Amino acid sequence: MSQLLIYAIKSAILLTLLFVPGIFLIFREKMFRFNRFTLLAILMLSLVLPLCNFSYISMDNVPAVQALEKGLLELGVPVEGAGHTPALFLEGGEIEKPFPWFLVVSILYAIGTMTVLGIRLREVLSMGRIIRMGSIWTRDDSDGIRIYCHAEHVAPFSWLRSIVISEKDFTESGREIILHEKAHILYHHSLDVILLTLVETIQWWNPFVYLLGIYLRDVHEYEADDYVLLSGISAHSYSELIIRKAVGASTYTFATNFNHSLTKKRISMMLKTTPKRSLRSRVLYVLPMIALALSAFATSEFQTASDFIEQTVNASPTTFTLKGTVPAELNIKSIHVIIANNDWGGEELNFIDTIYVKDGKFEYSKNLDQPYWAALAVIKKDGKVGAFLDNFLVPGEECKIDIYGEGMNDYSLGGSKFYRDWEAFHQFYDKEINKMKDGGRDAFVAAIADYNHKHKDEEGCIMYQVMWTHASIDFSIADGIQDGRFKLYIQHQKLLHNNSKEQNRNEMDIHITDDGKLFFRGKKEYSYKLISPKELMETLSLYKNVPTTINIYSEKELETLNMVKNTARQNNLLKINYSVIGKKQ
Repeated sequence: MSQLLIYAIKSAILLTLLFVPGIFLIFREKMFRFNRFTLLAILMLSLVLPLCNFSYISMDNVPAVQALEKGLLELGVPVEGAGHTPALFLEGGEIEKPFPWFLVVSILYAIGTMTVLGIRLREVLSMGRIIRMGSIWTRDDSDGIRIYCHAEHVAPFSWLRSIVISEKDFTESGREIILHEKAHILYHHSLDVILLTLVETIQWWNPFVYLLGIYLRDVHEYEADDYVLLSGISAHSYSELIIRKAVGASTYTFATNFNHSLTKKRISMMLKTTPKRSLRSRVLYVLPMIALALSAFATSEFQTASDFIEQTVNASPTTFTLKGTVPAELNIKSIHVIIANNDWGGEELNFIDTIYVKDGKFEYSKNLDQPYWAALAVIKKDGKVGAFLDNFLVPGEECKIDIYGEGMNDYSLGGSKFYRDWEAFHQFYDKEINKMKDGGRDAFVAAIADYNHKHKDEEGCIMYQVMWTHASIDFSIADGIQDGRFKLYIQHQKLLHNNSKEQNRNEMDIHITDDGKLFFRGKKEYSYKLISPKELMETLSLYKNVPTTINIYSEKELETLNMVKNTARQNNLLKINYSVIGKKQ
């Protein structure tokens, strides 16, 4: 249901963006068929385009958006990363459970969808009975359309291949009314109404879908009226008939009926002149609207928000159970369990609970609805804080911690498979990192990659790496993570990692020596390289309109410095920091 809710939100945004401008540009003009197909195209696009994801047109890739975010950061305005889902803490240290708004909204959405669908199905069944019940005679015309004549008064209407008319109307104005209803059938207006009903069922809460429905039914009436006039009926006599039959209307949403209550608009439309064909070019407004919507849908923020909605709706509380042992000689009295939300990086700690050690053992249990960070602070019997154990992830499973020393790493993890896999990779990682201290980074990276290949389905192994996000992490290792508790967290960390890489890539240092030589290095490069002024200008031009910070260091005032500054500004680079070594600027 969460996926359907996300789809409905996208569909409603698209329909609104595509429909509203058309009200002022084309839908009031006498272009019946063109307007009808435009409205149908909007309905179809609102159903199909939300299923598409064109990441290459994402707003994330728009330089103006990147420049804005970076500019805000430089001004000291915080720009939160996508997927930020803070946990709330009460004064007493307990995690405050947020009210499950998304779950409530999903339930209400499901109820509304089923209600609208039920009402429409009931109308169809009721209309089918009305068509056949009370008919005094039926007749098929040359086009295979069946006419049902009723003895009692009934407002004339048509549905699929059937026309219903009262005996009185048939006697008085049968030709005009049947021509009108026949037009609805020949133009397949019933199929339009079925498509509209499908969209209304999905977007029952969107007022613009109902407004679109009004415009579509109006166009149906205009088309049918035009068909009657083209059949040789006088506009004057037909207008009189419309006014005479204006009282009363069909009670069936699905039916197209002669007594549709838009008398004034129908008569006015008959008197209007047909506009120039060039007016149809206004429909091109839908192209930028489509691009805008798809670009917004493809942004990482929208994708992560969608995932957050889905996981919040589907979330079910799990129980985190912590069990552990402590040697008596360590003189540990209690342990603080510290839990924070999954964006915690060490700046803020929240002491949630205190566990007392009894006979060398301790145990703790907590209901959680998402993964959290956790750490343990050991409190000795003399009241001093002992070891502060490394951070680990709390996914809501049983964790067994055996503390055997007073150092940060003097413990071992066990319990559920998640923690066994976590600890296995932890030990392997420590062993390989110790090897790397003597050189051989390539061998370290190869060893990690080989381990990941052999253990690609182990969430504990993957989450250990994602948690620490070491520089060589390849986030493709997380592609095998199943939908659920870790998916959103990994996507969030991947976004932060990519943003960090992009920010580093778009920062450079330029050193100008006293003899006029230029040395250049990128943010991720460890050494400078000699570069000619021409090559430097060409390099800067590659970053045209891309938010880039340039740090310029010069040993003395040189014309080259002004040339670099001017080139950077001409290319709309965001920020230039420059200084003459030993002299304030």
